[in-house]
Amino acid sequence: MDLVEFLRARLAKDEQVARACSGASWAAGASGAVHLDADGDPALVASAETEAYAEHIARHDPSRALRETAARRQIVDDFEKHAWIIAQGRAAPEQQAAQAVREQILRLIALAYAHHPEYNEEWRA
Repeated sequence: MDLVEFLRARLAKDEQVARACSGASWAAGASGAVHLDADGDPALVASAETEAYAEHIARHDPSRALRETAARRQIVDDFEKHAWIIAQGRAAPEQQAAQAVREQILRLIALAYAHHPEYNEEWRA
């Protein structure tokens, strides 16, 4: 599996998990509770040990995960578009240098998934 395939698979899984949860906003409540604000009726999503944990959970709600996944997909798409241009023999040295930077960015994104069994340590930035 190459870096792009690895990232696409991880992003697909992130999206699947986020879509399985409600798209409504999450909010941290008192005593470490995380609530879902759907149709004006808050519902308990999770209970955390502390208010800080609850705030962290609420800040990383499914809608944010979906936005982050979409942004990362755009970065991967941009890398692939430029890889195709370079493969056609139409790239100046500046474009090749820019592609090296894009690859470094992909490697940095992949670090978030370094715990995954298919992560290749050679990708480590």
